[in-house]
Amino acid sequence: MKKLWKTLFSALLVVPLFTSVFGAITVSAAEATTTNVTINKRIWKDGEAPAQGSMQNTGEEMDFGGAPLKGAGFTAYDVTDAYLALIADGKSQAEATKEIADNASDYTTVAKAEQKTDANGQTTFEGLALKDGDKDKVYMFVETSTPGNVSVTTKAAPIVLAMPIYTFKDGKYSDTINTNVQVYPKNETKTDKKEVANLDKFTEVKGADGNVLYHNLTTGDEIEYKLTLNIPADILEDGVTYSVTDTPTAGLAYVKDSFAATGLVARTDYELAEDSATGGFTVTLKQSENVGKLASSQLIATYKMKLTAEVNPDDLVNNSAQVTIGNNPQDKITPPTKFGTGGYKFVKKDSQSGATLSGAEFVVKQGSNFAIFEDAKNTKGEYIFKEWTTGEAKATKIVSDDKGELKVIGLKNGDYQLEEKATSSDKYVLLDEDVDFTVEHGQYGSQKLKSVLNTPKGLLPSTGGNGIYAFLLIGAALMIGAYAWFKKSKTQAEV
Repeated sequence: MKKLWKTLFSALLVVPLFTSVFGAITVSAAEATTTNVTINKRIWKDGEAPAQGSMQNTGEEMDFGGAPLKGAGFTAYDVTDAYLALIADGKSQAEATKEIADNASDYTTVAKAEQKTDANGQTTFEGLALKDGDKDKVYMFVETSTPGNVSVTTKAAPIVLAMPIYTFKDGKYSDTINTNVQVYPKNETKTDKKEVANLDKFTEVKGADGNVLYHNLTTGDEIEYKLTLNIPADILEDGVTYSVTDTPTAGLAYVKDSFAATGLVARTDYELAEDSATGGFTVTLKQSENVGKLASSQLIATYKMKLTAEVNPDDLVNNSAQVTIGNNPQDKITPPTKFGTGGYKFVKKDSQSGATLSGAEFVVKQGSNFAIFEDAKNTKGEYIFKEWTTGEAKATKIVSDDKGELKVIGLKNGDYQLEEKATSSDKYVLLDEDVDFTVEHGQYGSQKLKSVLNTPKGLLPSTGGNGIYAFLLIGAALMIGAYAWFKKSKTQAEV
């Protein structure tokens, strides 16, 4: 992902190590009149840089470790008069050097215009004069711009060099002027972070080895994400643009109006553009006062995502954030946490003929809780779970379609019950027992439709239509005939 930078060291070369102030150093007769100073811009991952003071810059080529940084801009300033004035006021060389570096923006006399470091992290300021008349020159090298492909939160501290610098050999300085001085401005990289703020809300599902495979959720749940972004030091400089884009996988989408950035105001400090194609969004920072306050510090942003109506219950979902500085996208940040849901499919049938039955009504239960589904089914004819209720009257009645099918998605792993509330017609007996079923992520696509059977009522109609009268007449005639036969038999027996 984008690497973000802060100064690790003060990077001030202690003047007594380099200058001719020490009486022990004898200047050679054939002195050079100019020197070259090479900037070696190095970077380290967070926490991996050498400890401050653990390595002394000698002015020679050295192995400080780290990686080269391309595209950093440095400018050389002439601070000779300021340095000598501080020395005249009784400041030590180290004190004078520090004061100049601490107030670098006060000095505007450019000795050499800005130069950019190459792929090796190097740029060389050539032909710098060692003297101005009888005065030794003093230069300050300032990081005046940062690369467009990284986010530098704090520029390297200014480097002050009092000429001449002498070569360093065998652990000591020689009497030979160094005409190719090497300096090493050091930075430490930082990495932006993306995490799930409400992860404890979701159930872990582990594999046989005990490792977490995914976190279980419903289509009614919202995932809260937190972004920690390190803002560049030059965020308000001309031409600097900064944006972050979040792109979810299929089946996951941004919850509208859920984005918030600490200390920033929507449309004043940033613009958010939703992407209907991906379900994600892009936030672009503006050059505002509040954004300027974040220079060299962190921006905390939060937002929510949830499963879409079209999510495939067999797919795990996740999303990635990516910062872009200028036209240079940084590495993507993808949290390791994945999420999964589940579903189940039924088909309503006649228990005798096997014909599918449409129009039967059911509710989905889990113990004393009843499921509420979204008002509309998705494009695949699936009911999308919304939330639970303890009030049965509020439960959604899901209905078998023209193929007799019922499909529900967005349920967590677990055991559920399907309760019939109305049959497809008055010709069938209402089920007196619930249909048990078990949801498990990854099984929806391969699961065969579970048959829910209704038994026909046979010849006996279930309502008081004309058929009942015919049945009663037949019954009455049979009873009268039986009575007449009984009377006749009794009379004959008495004779």
